[in-house]
Amino acid sequence: MPNFKIEGLNSALAYLKDSANYTLLAPLENQVVELALQLLPDMTGDVFILSEQIDLFFESAQSAHLNALYEQGKVHPFSFNSDPIVNQVSTFNRSIINELKAYKELKNSLVLIHFNATLITHDSTTQLHDKLALYSKLATTYQLTVVFIITGSDIVHMRKEIQKHSRLLDGILYVSNDASLLTLEYDYWRHNEGVIAQETVYLDIVDGYRVTRGHFDEMQSDGLNQDFDENDVWLVKSVVPEGTKLPHYYHVTSDNDALYQQASQMKAATLVFSVTRYTDLAALARQCFTLRKHCGKKLKLVIQNVDGIIRHQDECLFLTLGVNLILYSFSEPSRLLSQIQSIQGFYFSRPLPHSIEHVLQYSESAQAKGFLPFMQFADQVVSYSNSAVNLGVSGVLVVLQLLPRIEAIHPLQLFHVKREGDIFSTVGNQVFLYLHACREHDVENAIKHLFKLQISDFFESKSVLADHFFIQQECRRLKRHYTDAEIPDYTMQLKENVSYIFDPKSADIATLNTATPEFKKVIRPFATKYPMTLKDKSS
Repeated sequence: MPNFKIEGLNSALAYLKDSANYTLLAPLENQVVELALQLLPDMTGDVFILSEQIDLFFESAQSAHLNALYEQGKVHPFSFNSDPIVNQVSTFNRSIINELKAYKELKNSLVLIHFNATLITHDSTTQLHDKLALYSKLATTYQLTVVFIITGSDIVHMRKEIQKHSRLLDGILYVSNDASLLTLEYDYWRHNEGVIAQETVYLDIVDGYRVTRGHFDEMQSDGLNQDFDENDVWLVKSVVPEGTKLPHYYHVTSDNDALYQQASQMKAATLVFSVTRYTDLAALARQCFTLRKHCGKKLKLVIQNVDGIIRHQDECLFLTLGVNLILYSFSEPSRLLSQIQSIQGFYFSRPLPHSIEHVLQYSESAQAKGFLPFMQFADQVVSYSNSAVNLGVSGVLVVLQLLPRIEAIHPLQLFHVKREGDIFSTVGNQVFLYLHACREHDVENAIKHLFKLQISDFFESKSVLADHFFIQQECRRLKRHYTDAEIPDYTMQLKENVSYIFDPKSADIATLNTATPEFKKVIRPFATKYPMTLKDKSS
C-alpha cells in the first residue's frame, strides 16, 4: 500500500489504507502535487493519474520516481476537461469511472484525481455526497487507494463542506506553505490501527522532505510559568528622543548590536530594535532569527522604523523570521509605550524556518527586470510567485488589453522599470506586467511610476490578478495555448530603452569631438554700465 516517504513522519500519519478515499487540499497546485508524489517511492503497483494539468506531475522537481514508473509502464495518465458545466452532467463522473474500469491493472492500484475546487463549489451537500459515493464504491470493489487532490483559492471555504463527508472519506489533509515550511494539517486520518485527528506537522523541504522539530515543540506545557524578565523592555536609544523619561523597567542600549549581545540570556522580555537608512536589514533579520530560535516563543521582538525604508518584502522577511511587531513610522514616546504594552503576554506562534539561508535566498536572489520574451516571462513569474509564497509576499499580474490598431511595441517603449522583480511582456493583443512585492491596492500608483502616459491612451481594459494561485494558473494556461505559436520578440527593439538607468562609469571624454556645436564656447562681451537716477517729484 502507498505511504508518504517522509523522513520523521509518524507511521500512522504516513499510512494510507486500501479500499479507502483520502483528500489532499491546498491553495496552490505545486505544493500538494509534490507532496502527493511522495507516495510513489515505495510503490510497486500501478498508478492512475487524472488531471486537467497532467504536466504538473511529470515536470515537478519530485517527479523522478513517477518518470521511472512511467518507463516501466505502470503509470497511466489521463487528462480531462474541468469545465464546471461539463462536470455538472450526471454522467461525467460515471464516465471517468467506466474508463478506469477498462484497465485490468486497476485492481490494488493508486488513483490520484486532481481538480480545481471550482468544480464542486456550487454542488449541494447531497450532490457532493453522491459523487464521493461513486468513488467510494469503486475503491471498495477494486481495493483501490483513491486520493483526491483539490486545489484553488476557494479551498479554504470548501474545507468545512468536505469535512461533512467523513463517512465517505478516510482522511482529510490540508497543505499550506508558511516561512519556507510545508504545513500539514490533518483534520483526521484513518490508518490500520485507528484514527488520528487534529494533528499538525511541519516539513522542511529544502533537502528532501523531512519533519522538522523546532524549539517550540517542547514548550507546550510551560504557559503558566512566570519568567523573571517578562516585564523588562530593552530598546535602542534612537527609538525615543534624547532625554525621554522612561519607566524604571525600561533599559536603553547604544545600538542594535549592543541590544543583540544583551539579549542572549533573555526569555520573555521585550526588545525594540531600530531601523535607519544605514541599517543592514539582512544582518538585523539574522539577529532576530537567532534570538527567536535561542530564546523561544515568549520573547517579544519589535522593529521601530526611525528614518529608514522598510519595504513590503522586508516586512514579510522580518515577520517570517520571528518578529512580533513592526512599527512603520516614528512614534511619540507615549504611543510607543502603549504599543509595547499591547503585546505583553503574547507568544510567537508562527512556524519558524529550519534555516535562515533558505529564506534569504528568496529575498536576496538576483531578479530580472524589464522586458522578457513571453515564454521566459511566464516561467519567471511562476518562479517569483513561488518565492513570494515562501515569504508571504504579495505580487500582482496586470493584464492590459491593447486598443485596436495599436502595435505592442509602442506602449512597451514607454515602460520604464527600475525595480528588480518587475517584468513585462506581450503576446497576442495583450501586455502582461508582473509587479513583485506589490499589493493590489498599490497597483495604480506603481503603474503611474512605470508608464509615462495615461494607460487609456493605449489600452482599452485592465485586469489585475493578485492571488498567487490564479497568477500561476494563468501563466501555465498561456504557455500551453501559445506553445506552438510564433510570438514576436521585442528584446532588441527595447534594448536601448535604458536611458533612465544611471551609469556609474565615468564618461570617456578623450574621444569626444569638441568641434561639434554643443562644445562651442560662446564668449560674450561685458555689458555696458548705464547710470540711472530717479527724477525728483518736486522739480
